[in-house]
Amino acid sequence: MRVRVRAYLVTYLFWLAYFWVARALFLGYHWARTSELPAWEIVRTFSAGFRLDASGAAYLTAIPALLLALSVAPPLQRIAVAGMGAWTTIAAVAVAFLVATDLEIYTQWDRRIDAGIIPYLTTPREAWASAGASPRVLLFVLACVLGGTAVWIHRRYVIRRLRDLPRVGPAWSVPAFLLIGLLVIPARGGLQTVPVTQSSAYWSSRPFANFAAQNALWGFFDSVARRRWDRTNHYLAMPAEEAERVVAAARARIGPTRPAPDEPSRPNILLIVWESGSARAVEALGGFPGVTPAFDALAHEGVLFRRFYAAGDRTDKGIAALLSGFPALPRGSVLTEPDKAASLPTASRDFQRNGYRTSFYYGGELEFASLKAYLVAAGFDQVAGKDDFPRSSWNSKWGAHDGMVADRVLADLDRAREPFFTVWLTLSSHEPFETPEPATILGADWQSRYFNSMAYTDRVIGRLVAQARQRSWWRNTLVVIVADHGRRVIPLDDRAPFKDADALFRIPMLWLGGAVTARDSVVDEIGSQLDLAPTLLDMAGITPATPYRWGRSLLDRVAEPFAYYGFETGFGLVTPGGNLVYDPLAARFVTRTGSPTSDDERLGRALMQLTYQDYLDR
Repeated sequence: MRVRVRAYLVTYLFWLAYFWVARALFLGYHWARTSELPAWEIVRTFSAGFRLDASGAAYLTAIPALLLALSVAPPLQRIAVAGMGAWTTIAAVAVAFLVATDLEIYTQWDRRIDAGIIPYLTTPREAWASAGASPRVLLFVLACVLGGTAVWIHRRYVIRRLRDLPRVGPAWSVPAFLLIGLLVIPARGGLQTVPVTQSSAYWSSRPFANFAAQNALWGFFDSVARRRWDRTNHYLAMPAEEAERVVAAARARIGPTRPAPDEPSRPNILLIVWESGSARAVEALGGFPGVTPAFDALAHEGVLFRRFYAAGDRTDKGIAALLSGFPALPRGSVLTEPDKAASLPTASRDFQRNGYRTSFYYGGELEFASLKAYLVAAGFDQVAGKDDFPRSSWNSKWGAHDGMVADRVLADLDRAREPFFTVWLTLSSHEPFETPEPATILGADWQSRYFNSMAYTDRVIGRLVAQARQRSWWRNTLVVIVADHGRRVIPLDDRAPFKDADALFRIPMLWLGGAVTARDSVVDEIGSQLDLAPTLLDMAGITPATPYRWGRSLLDRVAEPFAYYGFETGFGLVTPGGNLVYDPLAARFVTRTGSPTSDDERLGRALMQLTYQDYLDR
């Protein structure tokens, strides 16, 4: 059995080494860019990409591991060894040609290979002609050398030693199959809650260093699984020019801009993004009483938005909307595709360019939904995640409790250079709703635990604001409290219509702080997460480097204020006339409340068409 275990381990290490050679080849092929990196960053690309390499090696070792387990049966021994040799030969050569293609893909497209090349393969003659400017012979030779050398090494050091496998008893089949199961750990990137994503390779402010840390094979098949090859806009409803006119008409400004409710003109900004903060759990917004007393009291100290809506139904969609003004999609999420996410405008980058110090805090895993890659591309000066907080502060599943993170935020802001733009994404009101303090809302049911976790974070936010008032930076600071997405609250929403805006997407937003001049003020105009980034930049007098196409400053008076939100199978639209929900699978509006008009229908269809096309074009 030792021979089989050794072959299993050597095969896994073989694929790890294969990926390291491939990375060295990538760095060498792009030496002009590699030479611009410090030596330590070149070395770091190997450690930063290790989890992706380990995951890819696990997938490629799975078939050999299965064959080794089957070789325990004497009749299958020869077949299993031959199968291992055939699998490794095919895989090594195929991966070599993928790696070689990736070298020139990056030269031409400034991104690693992904499923976007699949449509070109349907017309191989045209694809070959379009690659005429590439060094095709060199790439072919590199692929042959890499693949051929790999096959030779594996045959010499693995297959040759398996030709005379010693026989073992049938009982050894159990540990043999357990070895296959062990591959699950590296395949998912470890034992952490969130499986490995491309985000794990993002660590540097230099984009090339992040690209070099990626794994071409892993990235390609990940993009295939996400259907990156499908570049068809399935939501066409009208000519693109007509759709643009419909949206522009709704966004048309009417009258003068509203005065900003803040001073000085360049305030510090502390953005608190409240996990799962449904308006239905906030009494000040007509929600369930007694859950958020601190927020309800703070609402009298600033500006409360009573008709503010999330752009999507998940945290990654909320972050993209709040910081980049990008809508939620009916298929997938832009944050899970790092190259597309990196092309978005971000408030952090715009504030940073204008002298602000930027920071982001999250008690959870930064691997979640490729959040880390997005934050690195967004240019935050400081990013703190789960591993930056002591394990004693972690809950059983996700990460550090909000109280610990709030203390860290306050301590860092006391030392921060002003002006600052700081984002804190809370965590404790995420399932499983664990809190480190005794429950104030009792009950073991799901709803009671959710309300109790909201009450805990509410107390933490209340304490943070109370302590921040004592700091010297408070008088120049705007604090924005807003949720990442809503949540169904059963006592109020058990009979709500499908994807109803008020039941699932209405969220709290409150502005307060020493920089806020308005007190006990309420805004009833419709607003969206898409509007926050352009609004904050407008309030700071900053012109963004790239326009936030899908949002507008809430200081602007527009012809028709609306809130557009997306979910996996469609979209919803809130207008002064009412709420519409469209399901493309049913090809009709499935929810209709109030008195929405045919113009509202056209606006929603135009937005779904244009926003998805924007996603495809990135």
